[in-house]
Amino acid sequence: MRKIFQKLNVKNIRSDRMRFFVAVLLVVPFGLAANIQKSAHQPFKTMTGTQGCVIERITSEAYDEFQHQGVSADGQWLAVGWNKGKDKDGDPVRGSYLLNLDTGEKKHLAEPINHNSSFSPDGKFLIGAQYTPDGKTELYEYDLNTDQAKVIAADPNWDFLPSYSPDGQSIVFNSYRSGNSEIYLYNRVEKKLTQLTHHENYDAHGEISPDGSKVLYNRQVEKIADGLYDFDLYSYDLTTGIETRMTSKPLEEGYGAWAPDSERVVFSFNPDAKPGVIGLYIMEPDGSLNQLTGGNWKDSYAYWMRDGSHIYFNSDRSGASQIYRIKMDGFDCVKSN
Repeated sequence: MRKIFQKLNVKNIRSDRMRFFVAVLLVVPFGLAANIQKSAHQPFKTMTGTQGCVIERITSEAYDEFQHQGVSADGQWLAVGWNKGKDKDGDPVRGSYLLNLDTGEKKHLAEPINHNSSFSPDGKFLIGAQYTPDGKTELYEYDLNTDQAKVIAADPNWDFLPSYSPDGQSIVFNSYRSGNSEIYLYNRVEKKLTQLTHHENYDAHGEISPDGSKVLYNRQVEKIADGLYDFDLYSYDLTTGIETRMTSKPLEEGYGAWAPDSERVVFSFNPDAKPGVIGLYIMEPDGSLNQLTGGNWKDSYAYWMRDGSHIYFNSDRSGASQIYRIKMDGFDCVKSN
């Protein structure tokens, strides 16, 4: 019988910065799950991008919806976060649901997940960041079979953007525990934490390559002006410890994700020095670029499915931030006829 993830109640936590909610998910029989509905926006709307790519719009509400490596291990479900602004007390109004990528059905959760959640390769765990009462964040891992939650690599400083290695043994994330935002690797088996980067500037958005050999991340080189930053992509070799600068353009190259071959990457790039105008590009092994999207908007947080079928990303091209996906054929997009 097909399964989805059902939300269990957990305490929401408020801070002076913002309020995030923590969710623990439990696998339940599909026929017993409550609050499932057919989305009025399904099937997904298909369009042709500026580069001729077939693009599907996955969400289409008037408020912001987003994802970050939010696809379940079997490719059936997408964790969608939403943000409706602030309530009368000035606190963010956020929530989430699970979207069935085959049928368009939504599983609304009693208590929302609203930030970066990533699934383990075997589909048994979920890793995410939780805001604590002091305004900092902690990483929590949830066992979806036993309903047990535990803190990963506890520290009183901010931890963000966790995701798993391909074998599920390690978790990569960025943390301020050293004073700056650096990339860390936590071995779940040995319970050992290793700091990978040591740089005075902001390192974040780490992802381990599908072959398990490297970590991709972006580093803020400098702030150029309001709304304009210089980011570069870097990779860290987990065997040799060698850090390699992958881009050196004068403007933003960030939010990178590995291709299934662990050689190419898809990333956000601002080649025209316009604030908020960022498209998706694929960088080939020789350093050449293949543009996937473009326009007067921001496309970011791309995630390349391990089976190579789609690239998911967030975009504000419709006004609010929504989730889209590009159909892929090998290392190029499927073109409209």
